[in-house]
Amino acid sequence: MGRWAVVVEETEGVGDDRIWGSKVLAEVTGTREDAVAELQRLVPTYTPQHPFNPRRRRLLRDGDSYLLILQGSMRDYHCVFKVWELLWDSKHPEVQQERLAAAQAREAEAG
Repeated sequence: MGRWAVVVEETEGVGDDRIWGSKVLAEVTGTREDAVAELQRLVPTYTPQHPFNPRRRRLLRDGDSYLLILQGSMRDYHCVFKVWELLWDSKHPEVQQERLAAAQAREAEAG
């Protein structure tokens, strides 16, 4: 078992203050397949910051990654969704300890 982050990368802000940002939509403890299942549940209903009123939504998949393309009145926007393994978190140091314990258990099994 591990810890996984379901992440979206998208345009944030407005005007000259627009940036490409990332945010964690969910954290999943379990298998990668558990995290991918959560990703599949969240992606279809996700509402990005831009555009405010999309004219068209297209959702594409490449393996376990998704691309949401939204057509606005002036320009198109997109979001990328992925599952990432959580390796370290300064607010939760137990994440790294859990990873080390799991690695040691796998080594002991392989013997």
